[in-house]
Amino acid sequence: MPNDSPQTNGAGAPTSRMRIVVVVAIIIGLLAWVVIRRNGNGDASSTNGATPVVLPDVVKSGAARGFNLLFVTLDTTRPDRLGCYGYAEAATPTIDGLAEHGVRFDNAVSSVPITLPSHSVMMTGKYPPSIGVRYNGTDRLADEHVTLAEKFKQAGYATAGFVSAFVLEKRFGLAQGFDTYDFGISPDLERHNITLHNERRADDVTVAALNWLKQRPTDAPFFLWVHYFDPHAPHLSPLASLEQFRDRPYDAEIAFVDAQFRRLIDHLDKMHLRERTLVVVASDHGESLGEHGEAYHLVFVYEATTHAAIILSCPSLFDKPYCVNDRVVGLVDLYPTLIDLFGLEPESNLDGIDLLTRAWPQDRAIYLETVYPAEIGCSPLFALRRRFDKFILAPRAEYYNLRNDPQELNNQFAENAKQAGELRERLTALLDTWSSQTAQTSVVEMSQEDIERLTALGYTAPTTSGKQFVDNDCDPKDHIEVINGMSELKKYAALGERDEAIRVGKELVAAAEGFAEPVRTLASLYIEKGDWDSAIQTMSTFVRKHPEPYMVYLLASAYDHEGHDAECEQTLGIAERLAPDLGAVPMLRGDRALRAGELRKALEYYERALALDPDRIGPDVQPKIYEVRKRLDSTEP
Repeated sequence: MPNDSPQTNGAGAPTSRMRIVVVVAIIIGLLAWVVIRRNGNGDASSTNGATPVVLPDVVKSGAARGFNLLFVTLDTTRPDRLGCYGYAEAATPTIDGLAEHGVRFDNAVSSVPITLPSHSVMMTGKYPPSIGVRYNGTDRLADEHVTLAEKFKQAGYATAGFVSAFVLEKRFGLAQGFDTYDFGISPDLERHNITLHNERRADDVTVAALNWLKQRPTDAPFFLWVHYFDPHAPHLSPLASLEQFRDRPYDAEIAFVDAQFRRLIDHLDKMHLRERTLVVVASDHGESLGEHGEAYHLVFVYEATTHAAIILSCPSLFDKPYCVNDRVVGLVDLYPTLIDLFGLEPESNLDGIDLLTRAWPQDRAIYLETVYPAEIGCSPLFALRRRFDKFILAPRAEYYNLRNDPQELNNQFAENAKQAGELRERLTALLDTWSSQTAQTSVVEMSQEDIERLTALGYTAPTTSGKQFVDNDCDPKDHIEVINGMSELKKYAALGERDEAIRVGKELVAAAEGFAEPVRTLASLYIEKGDWDSAIQTMSTFVRKHPEPYMVYLLASAYDHEGHDAECEQTLGIAERLAPDLGAVPMLRGDRALRAGELRKALEYYERALALDPDRIGPDVQPKIYEVRKRLDSTEP
């Protein structure tokens, strides 16, 4: 009669064969756990100690009525670098602690890996094409769109926003609804030749937000938005020199943000406000860190840059850690969800879905895009992201099964023609709908006379949106090395290796037609070398095809330096028509008037420059105003 019992030795222990089977089973289980943890897209994904739920099972509509809202956005932060999302080496106790009394969304998606449009999505509940905000520095959220701050202000809240990157400065439209909207620059973090990325460090923005909290009106609840830009490259964290962050500068940036964020939470605790404050933590997008060959973000819409963190936390609303891991949600869903949680009047025609609804669409697909590749002459990318798969519309289309391939290494577009085709049809229909509509956006409009004048001067007039969405076969996947080459160029420039930097810059300018950054950097290198003719030639060649406003201003500055007065005035006129709010233009005119001895005219130009652009050029133009006024006082009776 066969023996079905496990074979044992005399002591009753399993035999060697049985031990091997057990060990193999354990190894297989561990490997499966690692794969599932990295995946994060399925029902069986690691919960990291949280209880899986559907949001309306743990919190109801209006549950936060009358509560305060602290909305914290983490720029360029990957969820898989936070402890509560399973990163063992994380130093994020503040964020992890919030998740202990909150809901963490494991399968959350950013619609765009670009700061301004992503925040615009969060603040409106609408996709980038619906609001016409698709890129940094050129687009502006139009006043017609109703922002989250406006909804809370209408409900009687004191509202304040503290942002730490120029791309979110008030001129770009996100200040709507805020009683206080504050941006400043940490002087030691001004970035040479990257005018759109002047930033304020986490400690400075936290101090500004704390000062407001301490002085805020106490007869009304508050909506406070704090934005941390630090994890964005370059990584200059004060913690980077610590042994624990050796060779981990990105983690050091996130850790510094977490430490500064702690000061806000401590203040809420001190003032006994935590129980009636909902804290929302969201990352606007991630960072590639070399995945798919992309050094940073902007270029692609893979999970590395579009997987986002979302955490809702409040001790009186959530008694323990929960997670939502059975559906795909988006940053676009935050607006309708918060409106419902706080019992505010709902808005119609939103792209986002209220996460408190039980009528969840089973085939939900979130729209993704990046138009950045169009800035360098490549095709923009558009995508639809479902719970388990993603389709990317590109010159070489891509389809990924995220359940089995979370890192998107195996393009299955050919093998899964049916699923890819379905998503392609849905995406094409969406794009066709948006192309037939006019999004309410705010851009610099040019008259026909302006366009004709530009054309007569040999310049190509810009499109209405300030960028050209090219429809061609140039796939950004084929040019990622050129894009990453900018990092090498900046490295040599920062190290003072000018000749090597110029060599790399010339190669990049030749290889990256239409890309302003290498042109601007190369021109500045020539100027540092004293070769103004080469700088002028480099910039003028570029702007005749691509009249980027700041580049046109820089060209005018070069003409001014070399005494080419007619060319300078002509070029300044073009810069002013392209970007009427660029304060550097009247500041340069003021300099020219001052040299000519026209003090009154110089003062008018300087004051205009300060009014247009106080944050970026205020420190430069204010001493000029003071000096001119002194001279006027000394010369007038």
